[in-house]
Amino acid sequence: MTLPPQSQAALPTDLADVRRKLEQLAAAGQIPQLIELVLGLLVQLRDKNTALSARLASALRELYGRKSQKVSTEQLMLLFAELGAETPQGATGPAPSSEPGAEATQPEQGLVPQPPEPPKPLRDRRGRAPLPAHLPRETRVVSVPEAERKCPQCGADKKCIGHRTSEVLEFVPAQFRVIEEQREKLACPRCPEQGVTTADSEKVMDRGRPGPGLLASIVVEKFEDAMPLYRQAQQYARFGVSLSPSTLGEWSAFALDVLAPVAKRIQERVLGTCYVRADDTGMRVLDRDHPAGVKRGHIWAFVGAELVTFVYAPDWQSKHPAALLQGFTGYLQGDGYAGYAAMLRGGDDGERVVPEERRLGCGMHIRAKFEKAAKGGDARAAVALSYFKAIYRIEAACKAEALSAEARLARRQELSLPVVDELYQCIHELHLRLVPNTPLYIATQYAINQEAAWRRCFTDGRFEIDNGEVERQLRRVALGRKNYLFAGSDEGAKRLAVGYTIFGSCRMHGANPLAWATDVIGKLQAGWPRERLDELLPDAWARASLAAPAAGDADAS
Repeated sequence: MTLPPQSQAALPTDLADVRRKLEQLAAAGQIPQLIELVLGLLVQLRDKNTALSARLASALRELYGRKSQKVSTEQLMLLFAELGAETPQGATGPAPSSEPGAEATQPEQGLVPQPPEPPKPLRDRRGRAPLPAHLPRETRVVSVPEAERKCPQCGADKKCIGHRTSEVLEFVPAQFRVIEEQREKLACPRCPEQGVTTADSEKVMDRGRPGPGLLASIVVEKFEDAMPLYRQAQQYARFGVSLSPSTLGEWSAFALDVLAPVAKRIQERVLGTCYVRADDTGMRVLDRDHPAGVKRGHIWAFVGAELVTFVYAPDWQSKHPAALLQGFTGYLQGDGYAGYAAMLRGGDDGERVVPEERRLGCGMHIRAKFEKAAKGGDARAAVALSYFKAIYRIEAACKAEALSAEARLARRQELSLPVVDELYQCIHELHLRLVPNTPLYIATQYAINQEAAWRRCFTDGRFEIDNGEVERQLRRVALGRKNYLFAGSDEGAKRLAVGYTIFGSCRMHGANPLAWATDVIGKLQAGWPRERLDELLPDAWARASLAAPAAGDADAS
């Protein structure tokens, strides 16, 4: 069958060339070669179409879909049903017993302990949680109206037999207060030549009027509540106090400079530990020298010693985290960032910053790529996700039981490592059959590249199997970035790192950030000894604040 002349003319150049080649093969009787050529072209088109469809689905999911990486057991069962395969034994947890009151039994293989349910807060009969006991309380007596205080039958006055009590939770807005500082002046009436002695000011800012509480409020609202300074100015205006965003910016910078020694000490503590987790996120920074007027800097987060430190880098080159980690001798956990390879090669002296044998991988980043493939419609990713579900259930049980590092290591060797072995056997077998550049191919390739680093996480009970804490810390940066959009300069971005360091560490220890910042700013400006900075760090401060009420109760008793 030949195409009409007009159809041949309408063919693009590349397809016209293909047509001529096919006609030559057909005329020469080379039918097998013709079939192979057509099939090859179809395979290329199929692979390209699959990759483009996956990219489109991924882009739409990023715009409109859920960002959570959690995949429920029901979702996994649906994916396995689509595959027409059975769920791997132990991968989705124990099957419930059909008998009422009977305990759920664990499968013999892939045994996965279930963590106990967290205790539920006490509630009153209406299902409400009780209000915190530390809140100040006042009693308001509501009397029966005068017209209802007499008995309608005999006319006698009714007697009070008690009260029906209910609670109302009220909010008293914050308020500004002006403290007039009157510094005493002394002079000798008999010796005027001795001059005047004046008391030193107790202001925390020599040329400004904010007190430590106001400075603390400004930085807490910016770093904990992600509230830009111009919104804070609008909020203060509602209280009748007019403060420009530029003034608040100056005061915020001053407060962060005061707190910078604490942030520096936190960084020393973090990098002095034997186990550090790291990751980064982008930050738009104004730059007059950049063609677009703004550049992409990066905020690095490092978690260690139950504290977190943030460091700003003007670009994504590995030399910045490498410079910070010079002298670090512990284990570094991170994702598949290509800059780690450069850090492994070392600097000009040839010394490695972080040896390969001390690099730990991240299970969350590996799992995320399979989750992305599953949400893109590839049911084969469900097999890997089921194994991840089993591994993380074991980790949850270890945390619920508060196991020691030694006990957690023993639990991992007994239960987790066999599941990891099965997972990677599945990944290696699947990878050979996948179309390149599809989401599942990318997921299996990434998992294979990170296999050695991730397996090291299971060799020590002190190590976590993912970088979850760092990811949670970086979410605060991402939330603030959506509101204030950019940093005004490199120096401003460095101050942002200071703020996220101190308040991220406060969050890790449950320290009230406003109370902490008010107290620490006042103490530092009053001349707190630098050799006692550790007492002001959020972990020590939180322990001291918990011990203070207990000591007060003991004295009262």
